[in-house]
Amino acid sequence: MFIILFEHKILTGLIAFFLFFSIICQMISGIIYYRMISQSDHMSDTKNKQLKQCKEKYASYYKLNGKMVNTDVFVDKFLQKVCFAQIKLTRLDHISGQFMMLSVLMTGLSICLSLASGSTIFQIIPYYLISILGLYLYFSITGIVDAQEKRKILKTNLTDYLENHYAPRLETEKENAMEEGIKKREKYVKEFLGEKMTEEKVPEETFKKEPESAVSGYQDELEDLLEEFFA
Repeated sequence: MFIILFEHKILTGLIAFFLFFSIICQMISGIIYYRMISQSDHMSDTKNKQLKQCKEKYASYYKLNGKMVNTDVFVDKFLQKVCFAQIKLTRLDHISGQFMMLSVLMTGLSICLSLASGSTIFQIIPYYLISILGLYLYFSITGIVDAQEKRKILKTNLTDYLENHYAPRLETEKENAMEEGIKKREKYVKEFLGEKMTEEKVPEETFKKEPESAVSGYQDELEDLLEEFFA
């Protein structure tokens, strides 16, 4: 009964190829989301590169704006950019569905060609079995992986961490940096004013000494004139 599968080897190979890759795409999305969820439970020392990039971008935006206005929007944009082999995971789900549809299409084409070549309904049953089992396997894997639900869980974890843990830490660092900057400016101002006061004392003392020497010189000249007058 399954000999008919080998009569159209190319079509049978395409059916298996599209079915296999539709399931692989679903599994890739599920594995990536699962790893990110497990790493998001301890974001402070995470080793996941994508989560590290999320923290770095959040910190840069926070420092640039002074505060993060909408963390939900930031997390949504970040999750939309999560990729595998430069393919976004959101697009990978659509690719998986397209592969499954192509598998069903190849199965229907194989059935049409078999009927055209004179095969009976009983002989083409293997194609129906492949199509039904393929759809069952695809939807079973999709339900087990549940990429959409994992994406929601990951979004909740990231939003909670960024808003309730990371943002307060950035705010504390910002306040500490401002306090250090104020202290440095105060220290610089004190040192600068101290130098200016020291520089201003020198001409003031010189100014005080110069009139005393001038007065003593005038007194000596006056005494000499008086001695000559009474001589």
